[in-house]
Amino acid sequence: MVFNHSVKVPTQYRVASKILQKYEEEGASMRDMIYNQKHARIGKLCGLITKILQRKPLLDAVIYESKILQKEHRLNPSLCKILVAELLFGAGKLKGESKPVQTVLSYEQKLRKIYERKTENTEEIPVVAGEQKQPRFIRINTLKVKPREILEYLSMEEGWRQLPAAASYDEYLEIVKNLKDEEFIEDFHVPDLYAFPCSSKSHWATHSLVKDCSVVLQHKSSCLAPLILAPTRKSRVLDMCSAPGLKTIQMAAMMKNKGVVYAVENHTRRFTTLRQFAANSGSTIIQPINNDSLAIHDEDVPGVEYILLDPSCSGSGVIQQIQTRERTEYNDERIGRLSRLQLKLLCHAMKNFPSVKRIVYSTCSMNVQENEMVVEQALKQFKNFKLRCPLEQLKGEWKNFGSNFCKKVGKKCIYAIPEVDVTNGFFIAVLERKEQLKEEEPMETT
Repeated sequence: MVFNHSVKVPTQYRVASKILQKYEEEGASMRDMIYNQKHARIGKLCGLITKILQRKPLLDAVIYESKILQKEHRLNPSLCKILVAELLFGAGKLKGESKPVQTVLSYEQKLRKIYERKTENTEEIPVVAGEQKQPRFIRINTLKVKPREILEYLSMEEGWRQLPAAASYDEYLEIVKNLKDEEFIEDFHVPDLYAFPCSSKSHWATHSLVKDCSVVLQHKSSCLAPLILAPTRKSRVLDMCSAPGLKTIQMAAMMKNKGVVYAVENHTRRFTTLRQFAANSGSTIIQPINNDSLAIHDEDVPGVEYILLDPSCSGSGVIQQIQTRERTEYNDERIGRLSRLQLKLLCHAMKNFPSVKRIVYSTCSMNVQENEMVVEQALKQFKNFKLRCPLEQLKGEWKNFGSNFCKKVGKKCIYAIPEVDVTNGFFIAVLERKEQLKEEEPMETT
């Protein structure tokens, strides 16, 4: 084969290979490296590198068995990983006529045969990053039962052993990653939330306590937004995208069933699920509303003081779905549609509810376009709101903050990272009305 050495490797491949190499050699921050790229298409870059990290053992094995690096000494190993990954489980094809691209394509048939053979045996398909040690999170529903009753039952009837509370977040993470089969521990941040070993997932799936709503299967990442919104007892709360209702029920419990939680869901089937879940939860303050959140105004939900907005997103932080997610997840057009809707919803919340004190915007996405960029654009339109860092609600201990790509907002937003926080990926931003900041004790700032 004759290669044209003057043809450059496409920018996306070059940038991705440099990021991957620096990450593997130096342990540099993947998010900052990706989002600091001015000329790369960030969404696709995130998607490809995320998939590489998820399937790294399989990818390494395929490359090694193909002997491509042993025979092609001038091929950069990191670029090789990028190109092979794009070919096998990325776009499915490679762009350009550069020598590295054509070299990998010359091995395409061999690479695909090795990949297909290895993935035919499900035991060789790698565990998603962070999934193996993902605990089963159980939140006790204090609307129906007292935590003490559940804890005594688990200890006396089922033989579980509760470990002492961790003194720091680092200690908690270390304990959770090494839970034994019979152990569990209360979460460091979220009250009434407990982490059980991964091996207990099938045990809880059909448990009678789950069926009668005494306990709720809810990831820690899902619990963080209500925790940080921190609605007070007797307050009025609007949950703009409520179904299936996990966060809605949690807020009702936080409020001790005093006040009102307006739970809005537009989709008919999801609304039915929400309404049934709310009815079974023991809450008397949830008012389900089957409507589009953009059609809801102050007169429909009078006096709303707190708003939780957790809109539809790409779901790129939900680790259980990564291997089955469609390739269009990181498609620029799809991310663009989602971010425009997210911005519209957030601006609606900031504009149409004059009594609102605090808005929490959250997604289970790891894409800056759906997160920091949405918040940044909303704040430019509504100068009467200010971004606050929620460290106070997190006991002053958290590890992952927003990207430097959006310098004005990044440092005041938080991320849950699966590999670090042993829960699904999540993004949270807190917006407070400026005049409200003078009246209440300020939240922690950065």
